[in-house]
Amino acid sequence: MRGVLLRRLLDAPSTWTALDRVAAPVRDVVQAAPEGLRRVLHGAWLGHALHPVPAQLAVGCYTSAALVDAFARTLPRAARPGARAASTMLLATGTAAALPSAASGLTDWAELHEDQQRTGLVHAALTTAATASALVAVVRRLRHPLRGSDGADAASFATLVLSGLGAAVGGHLAYRWAAGVNHVEDVTHTGPEDWVDLGASADFVERRPTRARAGGVDAVVLRVAGRLHAMADRCSHLAAPLSDGEVVERDGQVCLVCPWHGSTFTTDGEPVAGPATAPQPLFHVEEHDGRVRARVVTLPGVAAS
Repeated sequence: MRGVLLRRLLDAPSTWTALDRVAAPVRDVVQAAPEGLRRVLHGAWLGHALHPVPAQLAVGCYTSAALVDAFARTLPRAARPGARAASTMLLATGTAAALPSAASGLTDWAELHEDQQRTGLVHAALTTAATASALVAVVRRLRHPLRGSDGADAASFATLVLSGLGAAVGGHLAYRWAAGVNHVEDVTHTGPEDWVDLGASADFVERRPTRARAGGVDAVVLRVAGRLHAMADRCSHLAAPLSDGEVVERDGQVCLVCPWHGSTFTTDGEPVAGPATAPQPLFHVEEHDGRVRARVVTLPGVAAS
């Protein structure tokens, strides 16, 4: 029962439609940033969402600072300034990490569904408050290094509470609402290991993405220069149907663009634009006697032959 109540409490922001008035202008500003910058902040170069890296650093520093401050209260008075200096350094490091954490988090947030964005705004408000509290503690200690805690300890502990609450909402957004996760990881496990029929060769027209059922999963099949390519139909970003997407050429490569958020994939399933950072699972494809058959590539990242 307690678990259900906690889940409902954490789910509640997703229904707060009043937050949409805040989300819309912020989303427009974020999406107006250059595509190259947004790809960096999404973590495309890392092959993994960037946001958790600086976010974990910030939360770790804030937690460590509060523990050092609590420990400092048990020390002789003469030893406390050294402990508080260590805490101040941790708080300063956490606030420095909060900037790339916020930038990358906002970039990911701008490409989520509306209900996810509402919860994301609550997460952002809590983490922003935590950073502000950490700055208060740092400024107080830098201004009055010899005056004891001077309220800085209270700000440090408030930072711990706020960052912890923010992390809880952020974790709920990821694990309950599947924001930032790979939505097609299961395909390499649930797709057919044996050859299955996809349809007649004539069903797959040059440069027209076509959905086909491959065992228990959907695949999108694309014919390029006569050769067939197939990948999971659900986009790895938020599970949009890639078969409804557009075929484009990018840097001399034929690519498929997600119809929802613009994630762009090569025929090898690699993301080259948009918010997606995980590649699309691929299928081996064969044509024989006017029929097309396929089986899943069971090793992620291995190109289909």
